Amino acid sequence: MDFLRMNNISKAFPGVKALDDVSFEVKSSEVHSLIGQNGAGKSTLMAILNGITKQDDGEILINDKIVKIDDPKDAFNLNLSIVHQEFALCNNLSVAENIFLGNEPFNKYGYIDKEKINTDAAKMLNSINVDLNTDEIVGNLNTSQWQIIEICKALSKKPKFIVMDEPTASLDENQIDNLFEIIKSLKNNGIGIIYISHKLNEIIKISDRITVLKDGKIKKTFGKENVTEKLLIETMVGENIKNKNSNHLNDIIYPILKINDLSHLNSFNKITFNLHKGEVLGLSGLLGSGSNEILRSIFGVIEFQSGEINLLDKKININNPRDAIKNGIGYIPSDRKNEGLIQDNSIKDNSILTIFKKLTNLGFFKANEAKVTTQNYVDKLNIKISNINDFVMNLSGGNQQKVVIAKWLAKECRILLFDEPTRGIDVAAKAQIWSLISEFTKNGGAVIVASNEIKELIGNCHRIITLQRGKINQVFENKNFNEQEISLSISSN
Repeated sequence: MDFLRMNNISKAFPGVKALDDVSFEVKSSEVHSLIGQNGAGKSTLMAILNGITKQDDGEILINDKIVKIDDPKDAFNLNLSIVHQEFALCNNLSVAENIFLGNEPFNKYGYIDKEKINTDAAKMLNSINVDLNTDEIVGNLNTSQWQIIEICKALSKKPKFIVMDEPTASLDENQIDNLFEIIKSLKNNGIGIIYISHKLNEIIKISDRITVLKDGKIKKTFGKENVTEKLLIETMVGENIKNKNSNHLNDIIYPILKINDLSHLNSFNKITFNLHKGEVLGLSGLLGSGSNEILRSIFGVIEFQSGEINLLDKKININNPRDAIKNGIGYIPSDRKNEGLIQDNSIKDNSILTIFKKLTNLGFFKANEAKVTTQNYVDKLNIKISNINDFVMNLSGGNQQKVVIAKWLAKECRILLFDEPTRGIDVAAKAQIWSLISEFTKNGGAVIVASNEIKELIGNCHRIITLQRGKINQVFENKNFNEQEISLSISSN
């Protein structure tokens, strides 16, 4: 039996002790899950294991032999593989080329064997019941498909140990079930899996052991027997997370946005609904249902072919995001890393991105006003930072999401579109995000949320629209919310 151990790992960044004497292990044929709030140190620990960053103290051992991991190539040579939470794909290459990137087979002439790459990629996709064109350029795909490619890329390296960092964040229920079957198969073949997720029901279902990381330290390790979501939450945050949204439909009677017969190629067809002032409206459906594309169309990222959008009973033309912004519509994308933020810019620069023109007068930038504005939103949204001039890339996923929200609150939008707002963030940060959404609507704003987190939608929305294959299937009002019925409305044919 193989063992991978990380002994007494410590790592500090300027102003932050990310890891403090952490010891963690995984053995072959087991799933050992690692959970904790954003900023707990999970990503840092895995970055050390993958050679992306170097620990200050501690050692890594495989079968009691100390190993040196200075870069991802070292990890690869030690049969370690990782499915990243944030996508690491080349958008200009094909699906097959991304899956075997850095691990390409060569023909007898010394050239990359593209035919074998496509054949092997197709077999791998078929093994997880995914119908995806291996020749398709990755930049043309959506985040759900990117996640599948990341999983296949890791599996293509035939690892002894594999890290799965939020692997189901963009997958529908069928894909999740398929992934779990793959994980069981990997276990049976002697592969050890480190599984990281904020979806506690998944953690309990798939794990042999569960370790809770809190404030850079190991809090506790549980066996799979007699562990509950409540117990894990209490261990992570010290209290049970409660929803602050009352969910009442009082005064939600005035339509602010009307979507009429909106259609886009094969993504969605004849979508019609109203969004009311003060309302949180949920959209939910399986992969390919069109919910994400509807938001992107309303914001002008993709062009709809027919239908119209009315704002305050007046038809508006949205041909690009600039048109949407002019009409007071903001968009928080599911891919916050590439679409929501400029990673190598500061927290301040990102938070004022939408009001930069307002902060400029006769060619002079109002630096002090920008600083005050940013600090106000840092305080208001409880964004955990050391300094507003720090790079936004150094923040945890939940805090990055809050910076994206801050830039749209600064713009004073009347409508916000949230695409998978809690993807890859912990339970405490989820509650904070939903609290911000609730406060925004109580102050007169309106929100559309596309999400597959049914429990979250039930706990925070006034209405939920379910979609199937690009069409509206059913509309639920909060007085009739039922998790089983909503789930059935999404998944049944």
